[in-house]
Amino acid sequence: MNILVKLLQGLKSRSSANRKAREDIQRVLALPFEQVKQHALDLIADTRRFRGVTENLSNNPEIEKLGPVLRDFFSHFERVEEVNGDFSVSRQAVGNSSLRPGFLKIGSDFAHSELVVRPGEDRVFIVTDADHPLDGLPTIYHNIYLLE
Repeated sequence: MNILVKLLQGLKSRSSANRKAREDIQRVLALPFEQVKQHALDLIADTRRFRGVTENLSNNPEIEKLGPVLRDFFSHFERVEEVNGDFSVSRQAVGNSSLRPGFLKIGSDFAHSELVVRPGEDRVFIVTDADHPLDGLPTIYHNIYLLE
């Protein structure tokens, strides 16, 4: 009986966390793009949270295949990594996705995942395999904002 109670509490807690995550995503999606971008840049500037490399930008012709927001992002950053997390994007990572044919990889969000985009577009998807459902965020700035 005690195990069943713990299991039900765990499911309830997970359901609550999923609901909160969905609410957070909807809240961020409702914000103006410039506000999302500025907040994401403020987060990146916080060295306790992110490591942003802005010097010695590597030459990667694949960057030109990205959408306009991502091209602009990578014109300022060589790499952005979460200090105590798995999120990482970099100019050097940009190339064909090994998990999702026809997509470009820009980084990763957790082990065995890729952050991918369609060529010429800015919507960022997290995938773990070729069949992973595509439910992305409008820009890289939205992804970073939600790491708060």
